[in-house]
Amino acid sequence: MTSLTMKSLSTFDAIKKAKKIALSLCIGAAASIAAFVPAQANQDIDLDSLLNLVKQGQARDDSEFNSRIQRFNSDKQQQQLMLQQAKDQRLALENESENKEGTFASNETEISAAQERLTNRLGSLKELFGVLQQVAGDSKGIFEGSLITSELNENSETAGREIFLGNLIKTAGSSSKLPSIEELEQLWFEMQREMTLSGKVSSYQADVILPTGDTVKKQVVRLGSFNAIADGNYLTFDLEAQKLVELAAQPGNRYNGPAANLEEAQATEGTTNFTGFWIDPSRGQLLKIMGQSAGLGERIDQGGVVGYIILSLAVIGVILAIWRMIKLTAETARMKKQMSSAPGYEKANDDNSLGRVMKVYQDNGDADVETLELHLSEAISSEVPSLTRGVNWIKIISVVAPLLGLLGTVTGMIDVFETMSLFGTGDPKLMAGGISQALVTTVLGLVVAIPTVFLYTILNTRSKGLLLTLQEQSAGIIAERSEAAEPNKEGA
Repeated sequence: MTSLTMKSLSTFDAIKKAKKIALSLCIGAAASIAAFVPAQANQDIDLDSLLNLVKQGQARDDSEFNSRIQRFNSDKQQQQLMLQQAKDQRLALENESENKEGTFASNETEISAAQERLTNRLGSLKELFGVLQQVAGDSKGIFEGSLITSELNENSETAGREIFLGNLIKTAGSSSKLPSIEELEQLWFEMQREMTLSGKVSSYQADVILPTGDTVKKQVVRLGSFNAIADGNYLTFDLEAQKLVELAAQPGNRYNGPAANLEEAQATEGTTNFTGFWIDPSRGQLLKIMGQSAGLGERIDQGGVVGYIILSLAVIGVILAIWRMIKLTAETARMKKQMSSAPGYEKANDDNSLGRVMKVYQDNGDADVETLELHLSEAISSEVPSLTRGVNWIKIISVVAPLLGLLGTVTGMIDVFETMSLFGTGDPKLMAGGISQALVTTVLGLVVAIPTVFLYTILNTRSKGLLLTLQEQSAGIIAERSEAAEPNKEGA
């Protein structure tokens, strides 16, 4: 049925092509006649000549048509041959596909059976290899970020153990290959070497990346797997660069001082030196946090304008306290000298308060007791300003400083609430500035107030002691004068 259909289609195509060819022949003949007629327009053309011309054109068209039919038949046979070859090739491929599908199915069955047999034979070893893979992965993570890696890098031993651990992790996780005894022993050795070196203090040459980005060769002292130092500065191990990096912000002299001492102790060979040192159990994380924490200057800056005003008052209070302490100490020494060098109030010096009070006694020696007492009281009162000058200002500073701290706290909290109203409470860093000002100003106010209260108490006690000395000496003078006046009254 298929062959008949194909034959009918080919016959129909041949008829259509024949019609097209006949039409083209007619058009060609007409064109040839039209082309020939103008060329012979000046000549007489009879009917016989015209008939011969048409006959010649028809013969030429017939030969052309026959050649086309021959080419068409030859092409048709070639296409049928190619179609048969394609059918044969498709059949061969279908047969090959069926054979391979059968082979694949049988292989799948054999693989499943072999996998089941392997699982049964492994038994508890399968769990062991899972633990081995986990241990190898954990060890690789520890080794990559360990300070010991920086020392092993200089000996070109780190790359070997990292490659070994990577291969061991793949092997332990594979179901087709099992780790060997040598690989297990190598893992044991690497873990033991890490533990052994983590308990030693070692000194070696290594590349160190400075905060400027330059890489220099330095003598590094490694304290186990905790800290590494060079030139008195702490170092951390960069996991990506696999090099030691000097901390841009060091923790401070309290911690850098022992680091320098440790380097000096390591520099002496043949002797056993002991020195104290700070250990960072987080392997550099605490040092980074301490370096990022604000210092004294940054803390003061956080207090803002109010903080600087409090510190200015503190400086003024300290200067006043030192000045008054020097003055009162010198005055005490001169008064003691006056008391020891002028028994009986015979010699008075104007360079001290007691001498000036005695001077008043000498100038009013003939006055009666009541008058003399009034003159002495007046002299003591005139000495009070010089002995208490500036002390009350210290008291004022001790009172005003905490009030200013409270003012800074209020303004800082106002900033916090304004920030919260604008940006919400999602990011605590936005509120940190106002909270810092609120807390720092309070601290500064208390720090200034507490010592100034002590200074005021000390200076006030010293000045009152000197005034008490003047009053005692004045009372002694009045008592002696009264005792001298009693016999005269009795004699009269």
